[in-house]
Amino acid sequence: MDIVVARTIELLGVAMVVAILARRLRLPYTVGLVLTGLALALARVSGDVTLTHDVIFDVILPPLLFEAALSIRWSALRKDLPLVLALSTLGVLLCAFVVAVGLMRFLGWPLGPSLAFGALIAATDPIAVIALLRETRVAGRLRLVIESESLLNDGVAALLFTLVVAASASGAGAPTPLGVLRQALLIGGGG
Repeated sequence: MDIVVARTIELLGVAMVVAILARRLRLPYTVGLVLTGLALALARVSGDVTLTHDVIFDVILPPLLFEAALSIRWSALRKDLPLVLALSTLGVLLCAFVVAVGLMRFLGWPLGPSLAFGALIAATDPIAVIALLRETRVAGRLRLVIESESLLNDGVAALLFTLVVAASASGAGAPTPLGVLRQALLIGGGG
């Protein structure tokens, strides 16, 4: 077995044990993880654990996002889909714009990098949002709307970032309407 996969499985095992202990001790899960990390660091337990981009995006995140998306009831989401789509598109665009204006006004950044940075930080972290909602026991329509928006806004932010970077490039790399549509379908389809 690949060493990266083996170490990842070990880390997930430690996280599961921490989750069980945190629940029994009535501690927030994140506090348990921080305390465990501190204890392992102080005990100088390290091994060959390196969380690379590939491990996080190819091994850890897909099952978490899949489980979160699978737990959303389609019948309930259908009623709130216009709201969720408005929040996940217009919300990301507005956030990116506000960040870009702030960077240009207060830090003197140029438009292109300001918009690119705004697009990068406009999306919320769906894993953190879902964990927080579960930990605080938020239920019903509010949870559905927030979880759904959080899962959808990553694609919007990725598309916006791609378009901003392409538009900032020289004239030859500027996006065409057909290229924008192709990129939107690619990102929206999970590619």
